Amino acid sequence: MSYIRDDKKEKEIIAAVRKLSDELGEKIREKGADDRLCEMFKKCFVNTAETTMQCLDDKKVFLITGDIEAMWLRDSSAQVCHYAPFMMEDGCEPIKDLVKGVIKKQFEQICIDPYANAFNTEANGRCWAKDRTDDNPWDWERKYELDSLCYPVRLLNQYLEITEDESILDEEVKRGLAKILEVMETEQNHTEKSAYFFERDNCPPSDTLTNGGKGEPVATCGLIWSGFRPSDDACKYGYLIPSNLFAREVLTYMERIADRISDENMKKAAVIIREKLEAAIKEHAFIKNENGETIYVYETDGHGNVNRMDDANVPSLLSIPWITDIDRKDPVYLRTRADVLSSNNPYFYEGKAAKGIGSPHTPKDFIWHIALSMQGLTSADENERKELLSMLTSTDAGTLYMHEGFHKDDPSKYTRDWFAWSNSLFALFVLDYYGLCN
Repeated sequence: MSYIRDDKKEKEIIAAVRKLSDELGEKIREKGADDRLCEMFKKCFVNTAETTMQCLDDKKVFLITGDIEAMWLRDSSAQVCHYAPFMMEDGCEPIKDLVKGVIKKQFEQICIDPYANAFNTEANGRCWAKDRTDDNPWDWERKYELDSLCYPVRLLNQYLEITEDESILDEEVKRGLAKILEVMETEQNHTEKSAYFFERDNCPPSDTLTNGGKGEPVATCGLIWSGFRPSDDACKYGYLIPSNLFAREVLTYMERIADRISDENMKKAAVIIREKLEAAIKEHAFIKNENGETIYVYETDGHGNVNRMDDANVPSLLSIPWITDIDRKDPVYLRTRADVLSSNNPYFYEGKAAKGIGSPHTPKDFIWHIALSMQGLTSADENERKELLSMLTSTDAGTLYMHEGFHKDDPSKYTRDWFAWSNSLFALFVLDYYGLCN
């Protein structure tokens, strides 16, 4: 199967996004933003539509992640997070079509392979690496990541709540939802039920799974196993708590969607998985800090081993109020937030130019713009948010765009010129800061 680009639709969407960008840029200017912030916002706001979008003749939309030609389920969801709030505004019908087209493409991909994290435009066999796993020519990479199944459901739920357009719930989307539930249920008993495996040769340990591609042993406890983190790095321990919190939230969305389509079997399956997951989170998701206070842990194996850290990629512990209904002022979250924004987190860096969370995925001392934007989106402290906005706009290396990671002392040293998700999240934070996306 191959597709033809719909150039007319692409032009319509880009025109609508540019118009909206100009209007929002003028509003943030009126609220006190300087010329440089306005220009930076507008460039980042339009980046997804102008540079990563491929509208196809079946009304679906393929989004490359930026400087990599594939479409990630996670990244593509985040790439339109700043467009979704405006889908029903005057003149934004093409933007609604964009978001709908992305969702439809995501669920097509999930139906092809719910264990893959990134896909090709067609079944051409292109890939990041030739791995040992049960892949197919559509898969760009088959690193199973629980969050990759959560993001499309989150975006679908947001689309339905904003537009009330239930025509999106076609048979393919329903099949995709069923596959997501099937994977979640299976990976609650990874050891005995899962057929998934993944091995890569001649690579760092973070790019492959141990134990014959099955990962380190985990206890069957109700948590949902994930082979890889949202960074695409292998989990140290298979139960990634931020992703499990995200999954718990997403399962409530699936229950609502099941009600919309009167699918009692889907709702029952979602409830059963969620209830087991909730009980497991209460038992395994927490540790005590040095003061004896409860905080969330990043990873666990259900046997008592834990990984105390946080990663810049979302879902993260820092992002909990953004990916769940847990309040940003929740005491356990606030203690966890303080922990991961300190030297207790081995990937928290502080330098001359900035301080924030990085990742083992990038070099030591490199802070991620995504983490700074997320810190701003989840903060209830206006002084902190103001400081973060200044930090973001002063670490772009003069490009007016966000990057992946940059050196804490020298922002001119950075990774990835073209990283659309980072631009989108920055634009969303700016809108949130100025009260324009509620």
